[in-house]
Amino acid sequence: MYLFINVLILALLVPTGGTYIAEDGPTCRAELNGHNLLTIVELPTGVAVEGPWRVTQGSDGLSAKAIVLVATLDHVIETDEITGSRSVIPFPQPVRLAFEGDTREEAAHRAARVWCVTVMRAQENQELDHLQEATPRRITAVPHALDAA
Repeated sequence: MYLFINVLILALLVPTGGTYIAEDGPTCRAELNGHNLLTIVELPTGVAVEGPWRVTQGSDGLSAKAIVLVATLDHVIETDEITGSRSVIPFPQPVRLAFEGDTREEAAHRAARVWCVTVMRAQENQELDHLQEATPRRITAVPHALDAA
């Protein structure tokens, strides 16, 4: 959980943007409907990861122009586009973040960008975990003299 929160915090430092499409990379978008903010990352592997946020506050920020959406996320939904299977992954504790923009739509685009970076970093960490599991924990060198005996 701490890793997820740290990734979210680091992702906030990434510059804002709308839909993020990289060559052979993920497609990221957000849909804002009232108090529901849905962030979606579609990976090139055919997996979509959705973050159904609940907007708890929408208020002016520090300046008259800034809009801040405070949203809470307590689970994610992973969908395999090929098989159609859906998995709901609950969090032990909800995550609460604020997304800022000049308009509500811009704040939603910011949420899409943060979600995209978060999912990609979590995927990279998961791949690293699998590599560590495959690596032997202990390597022992056996002298040649023992082989001859």
